[in-house]
Amino acid sequence: MRILQRLIFILILITLTCSQISCDSLEQGSVLYLILGKLKFRVTAISTEFPSRLKSYDALFLQDLNKAPLETEIEKIQDFVRDGGTLIVSGGNHQAMAELVAAFGLRLRRLENRLGFVHRISDEPFLPLHPADEIHVQAYFVIETFERDIAMLYGRGNNGVVVTLRDGEGRVFFTTSAYLFSEDGLRNSGNATLLYNLMSTLPRNARIGLAEGRYYTHESKPSDSFVALVFKTPGGLAAVYICLILFLFLTLRGRRFGKPLDVRENNRRLSSEYVYAMTRLYQKANTRMEILRHIRDRFRADLGIRWRVNPNLGTTTFLEELTQRGAVDEEGNLTNLVRDLERSGNISEAQLLEIAKRVEAYRETSKIGRTK
Repeated sequence: MRILQRLIFILILITLTCSQISCDSLEQGSVLYLILGKLKFRVTAISTEFPSRLKSYDALFLQDLNKAPLETEIEKIQDFVRDGGTLIVSGGNHQAMAELVAAFGLRLRRLENRLGFVHRISDEPFLPLHPADEIHVQAYFVIETFERDIAMLYGRGNNGVVVTLRDGEGRVFFTTSAYLFSEDGLRNSGNATLLYNLMSTLPRNARIGLAEGRYYTHESKPSDSFVALVFKTPGGLAAVYICLILFLFLTLRGRRFGKPLDVRENNRRLSSEYVYAMTRLYQKANTRMEILRHIRDRFRADLGIRWRVNPNLGTTTFLEELTQRGAVDEEGNLTNLVRDLERSGNISEAQLLEIAKRVEAYRETSKIGRTK
């Protein structure tokens, strides 16, 4: 039975381990996250569990933000760029985009009609390695200069959809299209080429912080993220699996949580009451030897059950087996008691009562079968 329990436990452990490995092998993340990883960049997905750490990144990629960063966060992003970092902002709602472009001296203008395809503006491409002449943007806004010069990469006329500018030691790329680098947008060869060209401006194996939808820092992340920490991080899932495996292991092994307690006996008879009752019962028939034999048989049976010894063995062999099994025999009390129970001559009522009390006392001391 124990071997079967261990086999079941090992099977469960292997199943959970394989499921965890298979989940990890799926490379969780968006299409953009996976593509950047395939390009050999070290990408960190910015989330509530992993807020932004600008000092650890070479580039910050903000994709389709639906909420603008805090004012202090924008200031830190500006410092990050001025210190040599690269910022790529790809679309988002109007408020989020407006606050980001305004921080770099630009402004947004809403269009009456959506822009579908836009073309490269400059005859000499800014990214000459694999220039894309046309990209698919699905944009509703364009970028205008506001007291500073920018390079318009893609757009229509004076309407810039993809622009770039220098700021301090770093560079910023703005595109007003969230569709450009989305899963559907990257199916367009021009869009995919543009992404490749942008990434080619970064150092090899660069560290990229990727924020999709929301940009989280220690200031803006939600405070009640314990459940997400447990169930959405490798460390939390590992702790859950360990607790589950430990519980199953203890359950299959049949272990109790705590020390076993003796059964509580609220209505247990006194030993003397039992002795007197049995003596009076058999005294009427003048069968003291029958009483003694009854006490002996019950006592030997209880000793046999307690120490796993055959009660039908001879007295000497029975005592030797009990001693080998660890039976309590201080000063030969058990040996003398068993031999007294084997007497064959007449026995008085006082002797019978004294033997019965000794038997009951030994039961109490050794905690063997008790009479209720």
